[in-house]
This record gives sequence, structure tokens and C-alpha cells, in this order.
Amino acid sequence: MNVLVTGGTGRLGRHVVTQLRNQGHRARILTRSPKGHVDTVQGDLSTGAGLVRAVNGMDAIIHAATQLTNLKATDVVGTRRLLAMAREAGIKHVVYVSIVGMEGIAYPYYKAKLAAEAIVKEDIVPWSILRATQFHTLMETFLGAFTKPPLIAPVPFDWQFQPVDPSEVAAKLVEVVKHEPAGMLPDFGGPEVRDFKSIATAWLKARGSSKRLVNLPMPLMRFSRQFAEGRLLTPDHKDGKITFEQYLEDKYPQ
Repeated sequence: MNVLVTGGTGRLGRHVVTQLRNQGHRARILTRSPKGHVDTVQGDLSTGAGLVRAVNGMDAIIHAATQLTNLKATDVVGTRRLLAMAREAGIKHVVYVSIVGMEGIAYPYYKAKLAAEAIVKEDIVPWSILRATQFHTLMETFLGAFTKPPLIAPVPFDWQFQPVDPSEVAAKLVEVVKHEPAGMLPDFGGPEVRDFKSIATAWLKARGSSKRLVNLPMPLMRFSRQFAEGRLLTPDHKDGKITFEQYLEDKYPQ
């Protein structure tokens, strides 16, 4: 199978590409920065550059690209542009990766992802959508931002997440793309529901940090209250096997 992977150099996409190739499939990468990668097309969803060449000769697409600094042009307009070109190229299946529990969350990124989902559901190309919970790597991104002050690590203790390893989400996407389009798929969640205090505690320990963990209440921010309410969880779908501690042990061996 010939599969175009958008976002193929990102935290999720690189696992998708590796797993496709390990299973004998062709994985073509659409990327703005092709240097150091093989079987790539240099292009940009936000402008449409390279998309015609990227979709040519492909059987399916795993659409994992996103750009936080240019959400509307990349995630929304870019998704519509990609699907239109995929239809012209005769592509029979697009798999879009999205996020669990976004409805009603007051966070601009989620609004853009919901808009992109709506475009995929227009049936421009036969489709499947897989929603996953937050990646282990995203937990580290959040923690790195919160713990910049010296000596202390202030984080919102009551936020709730169900972190999942990107490699496991990638494996599911590869499984999905090999089958017929299936519409909205069951959520894909990590193995554990965790509060952010426990996540931060494990992360500081793994990194050998002596910073003191302190609570950072954020009651005036609606999205913060929604995170604490567990709106991003899917406790009935604990599909992932790699816990956050196991991820940390692999990344920060003692």
C-alpha cells in the first residue's frame, strides 16, 4: 500500500512512517522541511504547495499534520485543500487523527480540530477518524512550560489526563488505514487516568529535579475547569499499554 503521511516528521507521524515501512508499505512524507528524510515531498498545507505531487500515486492518507501557529490555514483550510486534491487523485481512504473530548472545551486548538473533523465528515474522500487522548510527550511539553521558575514547580494539581504513547496511537492508525473507511472509530485512550499532580511528581523524579511541587489554581479559566472535570478522558477505552512511568523510564534511564 502507498500511504501519504502528513505531519510525517512530527511526534506521532514519525512513528506512523516507521511502522508502515516496517510492514512493507510505502510511506511518503509531506513536510515543509524534507532535509534528512527519505521519500518526501516538500509542501505546505497552509499554501497548497506540493500537494498535487504529494497525493499522486497514493492509495490512502494518514492526516496527522497540525500547526499551532497557523491553525485556520493549516488545520482547517489546509485539510479541505488536501481532501479536494486527494479526491482528484482517486485516493480511497483518508484517516484523520483527532482528540478525545473536545466538544465545548474553551481552547482554540480544539475548535480548529473540530472544524477539521467536520470537513473530513463531508465525504470528500471516504474517511475514518481516530480520536486519541493526550500523548506522553505533550505532558512533558506542558510540564516544561509550567516549571520554568527556579526552585518551584507550579502546576494545576486537579487537571486530569489519560496519557498515551504516540507509538501505540501510530500502530492503531496503521491498522485502520489498511482496512475500509469506517467513519468515527472508538476513542483510543491511555492505560491510566491521572491527575496532573501525580504526572508532575513522576516527571520531576525521573529527571532528578529537586524543585518543590506546588499547586497552581486556575479557577478563572474555563478550559482549566474543564480539564479538571475530566472532559478529555475516555475511561472506558484504556487501549494503550505504556504508562507514563514506563515512558519516563525509557527516556530517562537511571
